[in-house]
Amino acid sequence: MRLLGIWLALFVLTGCGWGGSGDSPEAVCRRQAYDDPKVKSLTIANLGASAPDPMADFQYNKALRDATNACLQQKGIAVRGGVEPVQPH
Repeated sequence: MRLLGIWLALFVLTGCGWGGSGDSPEAVCRRQAYDDPKVKSLTIANLGASAPDPMADFQYNKALRDATNACLQQKGIAVRGGVEPVQPH
């Protein structure tokens, strides 16, 4: 599952991702989130994992979401609400 997530992230980074292309503020912030230092460090850390780790996946997704939301807030755009993701134990 983690390998699939890494490939998906690389696919989106190349500009070929679905739903992430375009010039909307959400799309721009999503692309910028991949350049966040915390997101990059978690991506590198997860590359060496030999088995899926739900906690590492949760941390990566949270860092990506936080970086995207911070970018949207800097642009003065309200972030979407919703239910907080369940953290694995």
